[in-house]
Amino acid sequence: MNVQFTDKIECIFKHTLALIKENGFHGTPMSMIAKNSDVAIGTIYHYFPSKENLILELFSYCKKKINAFIFDDLAEDLSYQQQFAIVLERFCKFQINNTDIFSFLEQFHNSPFNELGHDRQKVGGCDENNVITFLLKGMETNNLRKIDVHVMASAYIGAAVTFSKSVIYQKIKYDKKHLNELIEIIWNGVKQ
Repeated sequence: MNVQFTDKIECIFKHTLALIKENGFHGTPMSMIAKNSDVAIGTIYHYFPSKENLILELFSYCKKKINAFIFDDLAEDLSYQQQFAIVLERFCKFQINNTDIFSFLEQFHNSPFNELGHDRQKVGGCDENNVITFLLKGMETNNLRKIDVHVMASAYIGAAVTFSKSVIYQKIKYDKKHLNELIEIIWNGVKQ
């Protein structure tokens, strides 16, 4: 289902993200989402026939937001190495500044909803993975080692997630020096 975006849906998504961050998927019934969003339960079911559908649409919404933040206006005239650094930096900044979305995505990937998302992606119902596409571009242009792209994505995204968690949980302070060290470590491990 491709939901036409409205302010009401934005409100439902915003409150669903906050509730899931606080209570998890199973601790967040549709009635609680309706109450916190200040919309009738019937309105939610008008847009989303089930909680599973709401979660999958919210996942798609979150992916679009993070992909737009990371990849919109990424200057094509920069070297691939510069783009690599910018993408990693934006990925970290997005997670640190959007902890509701970050928490939702982490829970989603560690839940049965992830499998539903994969099934949906196979039939064209979910967005493409822009990070994978970006890494494949680096391999095709001989900037990155030609290894399994999912292994490379695990290193790239995993490092960004771990760095972001360290900042969020105040184990390290977010500063350009730490971020540049991370980028250098990852780049040196994957460059051609």
